[in-house]
Amino acid sequence: MRKILHIIDSVNERIGSISSWLLLVLIVVILYEVISRYVFNKPTTWVFNSFRLIDGAIIVLGWAYAQRHNSHIRVDILYTRLSLRQKALIDVIGTGLFFLPLFGIFIRLSGSSAWNAYLFYMARQQGSIPSNLMYQIVILIGLCLFFLQFVARFTRDFHTLLKGRLP
Repeated sequence: MRKILHIIDSVNERIGSISSWLLLVLIVVILYEVISRYVFNKPTTWVFNSFRLIDGAIIVLGWAYAQRHNSHIRVDILYTRLSLRQKALIDVIGTGLFFLPLFGIFIRLSGSSAWNAYLFYMARQQGSIPSNLMYQIVILIGLCLFFLQFVARFTRDFHTLLKGRLP
């Protein structure tokens, strides 16, 4: 079990690193558009889709990284005063009741949307892959990685709840 949790953590750590480098790519794309538009008076049509795809990738791929480092925003008024076991109990209940069912639905909807975009693309086959399909796939991958990282945290919290210590 520890090996699986370590693999999930390692994958999300690498994806988070890739996501941070995408910010540099985003800056270059925006800079290219600004220069081509205002210096050469030749605006591009592809930059908006590229911006949308890169920006979306930074956000959705960063979710799992933030979850890996437990850096999502939450209200810690009472939580910080609780013992390790009490924190684990709250996290297990919250994850089991709210997160797992909700993100199961999100992944199902995202997968359905990506599948429909793929079928639309296959029916038309107009050369390059449309940005909408790529965007849907990136969102689906980000949701799946986030879900896996939450399952890893849920497993650790459940272990802490039972044993009273971190795994």
